[in-house]
Amino acid sequence: MTIPTRAIPGSAPAHDGRTPLVRWRAARFAATALVAALALAACGASNTPAATPGAPTGEPIVVMATAPVDAQLVSLPQYIDVVQAYAKAVNAAGGIGGRPLQITTCDNQASPTQTAACARQAVQDKAVAAVGWAIESPAFLQVLSDAKTPWVAGVAQTPDAFTNANSFPVTVGSIQQGMGQVAAAVKEGCRSAALVANEALVARAKPQQDALAKQGIATTLVTYPSNISDVGPVVAQLKGADCLIIGATSDTFVAQLGAALPQAGVTFKRIISNANLTTELASQNPQTWEGTVITGLVTNVAGPQWKEFRDAVEVYSTVDKRKHSPTTAQPMWVAMSVLTNTVRGMVAQGQNVTGASVQQALTATATADSDETGPPLNLTTQSRVPGFPRLFAPYMGFSSVRNGAVQPAYDGTYHDILPFILGEKSTDPFFAAG
Repeated sequence: MTIPTRAIPGSAPAHDGRTPLVRWRAARFAATALVAALALAACGASNTPAATPGAPTGEPIVVMATAPVDAQLVSLPQYIDVVQAYAKAVNAAGGIGGRPLQITTCDNQASPTQTAACARQAVQDKAVAAVGWAIESPAFLQVLSDAKTPWVAGVAQTPDAFTNANSFPVTVGSIQQGMGQVAAAVKEGCRSAALVANEALVARAKPQQDALAKQGIATTLVTYPSNISDVGPVVAQLKGADCLIIGATSDTFVAQLGAALPQAGVTFKRIISNANLTTELASQNPQTWEGTVITGLVTNVAGPQWKEFRDAVEVYSTVDKRKHSPTTAQPMWVAMSVLTNTVRGMVAQGQNVTGASVQQALTATATADSDETGPPLNLTTQSRVPGFPRLFAPYMGFSSVRNGAVQPAYDGTYHDILPFILGEKSTDPFFAAG
């Protein structure tokens, strides 16, 4: 897939910036076209003009995207926006085997009742799959399962998403996301840590605290209310720890913390943040965030494998990027890449594309193709994590703040955090302290 970009007239880039996999696909398409042209010439059709791909036609391939657009708990319109940008880029490049990719949307409001209604809408829309961010209730998954409409979660939110046979999470999900911070704490040589989290999400912080203890890191858990206005008392409780771990929090709180820490004179050997710490936030308080390690479900958006994401967001995104950063929706791109490449293979083989057939194809996928944006993904295996048999991707990406900007950290690739999820000591030299 090649995304149209804003080029300088008269200029020609020395390199198109596409990933090796995408360049290989383009080369394969060109080679196929050449063979077809030669065949036509051999049949006496040498004067026939070469066909050029046009706008996709035929029956649309429908996918429903769902996320909370304007909810009290969390608002993530960028999750749907990125899915729409992906589809526009696919259709600009000729669609899926010449067929258009059509996105229908549903605001699930982070509500179980409305989320179930979105599942019913997906069935009504005859979607071949649903993608997005949702609090997966049993009712939501049951509606999709009964209709054989696969759920491809970019960020799975509940244990149900990791047990239901119709669910295909493409990342470690939000439940286990904090274990990446445990892994980073081990790598950074933290001996003690202050773990700060929203009190409404303390259920996710407790396992994280236990996991740190199993790695020999003494941890103090500090919580705060969602309506906090003065973070000073919270900062006072963070003093004395070797490392600060910013657990399940909002970007608003991260911004408040960035200003309050230097004012209180509180410093740490290392700060380990979640993906809420963006370049925009880091640049507001560079004295606080320089050197911070950031754990994410995906690798850093500055990497070459994310060029098509960056181009699509630049050309097609419609959300306010300052308020709703598209980078937080990178898992949606991974989900759409896996799903679209699966469907593309089915179309190429002449298969009928329905929810049931896509579900069957995903279930048999031993090497999912995410155009190199996602971690290794084998959808035919069962995880060793108790209660999470469909935890297909126990991997995290790491970034860091350097010179006021978020950049790839370490080697910029995915790393296996399964031992930390299981409470084991990692034997991977990558996680050796120092």
